[in-house]
Amino acid sequence: MSFLTIRNLCVSYGNEVVLHDFSLSVEKGCIYSFIGPSGCGKSSLLKTIGGIIYPQSGTILLDGVTIDPSNQSIGYIPQNYGLLDWLTVRKNLSLGKKIRKIEAVHEKKIVDQLEIGDLLDRYPRQLSGGQQQRVALARSWMLEPQLLLMDEPFSSLDSFTSEKSGKLFLSLWKEQKITTLFVTHNLQEAVRMGKYIVLLSHQPAKVIDVIENPLFQPGVQRNDIDFYHFEQTLIQRIRKEGGEL
Repeated sequence: MSFLTIRNLCVSYGNEVVLHDFSLSVEKGCIYSFIGPSGCGKSSLLKTIGGIIYPQSGTILLDGVTIDPSNQSIGYIPQNYGLLDWLTVRKNLSLGKKIRKIEAVHEKKIVDQLEIGDLLDRYPRQLSGGQQQRVALARSWMLEPQLLLMDEPFSSLDSFTSEKSGKLFLSLWKEQKITTLFVTHNLQEAVRMGKYIVLLSHQPAKVIDVIENPLFQPGVQRNDIDFYHFEQTLIQRIRKEGGEL
């Protein structure tokens, strides 16, 4: 049985159909990178799984149970990181555990790993984009979620900071193996981050293919020839379906 099962999901905003008959099975402890045309419904998919918007039809099961963010631990990192401007980093980090009335897991270790120990008394407006992203990641990771949803978390960062943040995330993931759905518009980032690459169609989004990433475990860098060849394979696969990123 898959850890996360999505069956025949349909989501629309008024007359605009965003997801139609969307189905996917996700293995436990893996990272799935979602890549597809801009506006195809990637963010709407995460928001539906996270309980932010409600589908018109379909089912979502997490570990065999109908998904319910109020009873299950689901971490969500939106594009703007979701930090509260009027709270310090320290209080932003503690917000999740206060809401859920639980103790944070490995708090000091995660703060050290993500290099945010000297930022605890600052406010989000005093942080760079990369720093805000690491704080948002720490807040979610401390709750040790069953499922982590990441919506283009590195999209506003420069390439150097994005790559550094990605490496920090992977170093955390290798320790706890939290099942992660990672949405991106950057194909190189999808390959760098995902054990599986989920190719999506134009809106309304459907799954074109789920491809196991042969470069995930070896950690091949984006300037390596194997990385280039795999990237080109994905581009051709998307174009075959009439899509462009």
